[in-house]
Amino acid sequence: MSAVAQLVDEGQVRAIGQALNLARERFMQPGRNVAEVVEAVMQEIAQKGLDALDRRQTGDYVIFRPYELAAALNRLRTLRVWSAASEG
Repeated sequence: MSAVAQLVDEGQVRAIGQALNLARERFMQPGRNVAEVVEAVMQEIAQKGLDALDRRQTGDYVIFRPYELAAALNRLRTLRVWSAASEG
């Protein structure tokens, strides 16, 4: 995440980590692209606040922008992506 220069607070990095987990658990589904997953996560945060990221409500999270979440998702080495054209 050090390559994402726009992240200025450790709380943003923690929040993005939890947002990636939320995306994996609830929004990464076949047929959804990265933009749709990021949008779904950001909508969840808009509706429920940063508390949507963690049931413990630690208060340790700082808001981030959608493109910072997309950048983190793009750098996730364990991410596996399949082409819609290869399904079938």
